[in-house]
Amino acid sequence: MTLITVTSQAAGDDRAEISVYGDLDAVTVHELRRVMAGHTAAYLVLDLAHVGFLDCAGARTLLWADGHVCGRGGVMVIRNPSDLVLRLLHLLRFDRHLLIHRSGDTAGTSDPPVR
Repeated sequence: MTLITVTSQAAGDDRAEISVYGDLDAVTVHELRRVMAGHTAAYLVLDLAHVGFLDCAGARTLLWADGHVCGRGGVMVIRNPSDLVLRLLHLLRFDRHLLIHRSGDTAGTSDPPVR
C-alpha cells in the first residue's frame, strides 16, 4: 500500500510538498498521478525518502509528473530518493531530466538538469 500526503507550505504560497510512503510501482502509481493531476503549485517538492521500491512504471510516473509541473511553467524537485530509487533513475537515464536533491543537498544550489 502506498500513502501519499500533500503539505502546502502556507496559504497563498505557490509551493507544496508531496510525500510518498511505500512502493511506487504499477499497482500504486495511479494514486500519485491522481494527486499530481489536481495539483497546481508552481514549485513542487516530491519527497521520496520513504519509498522502498520503484519499478519502471513508477519511474515513468515521475517523468510524467515532472512534465506535468513544467508544462504549466513550474518546477518539480525530487527530494531524498533512496539509493535503490536513484539507481533505477540513473539506469534509465531519467536523472538527466529530473531535478533531484539527495539528503544533505541544499535546495537551489545544484544546477538544474538540461531539459
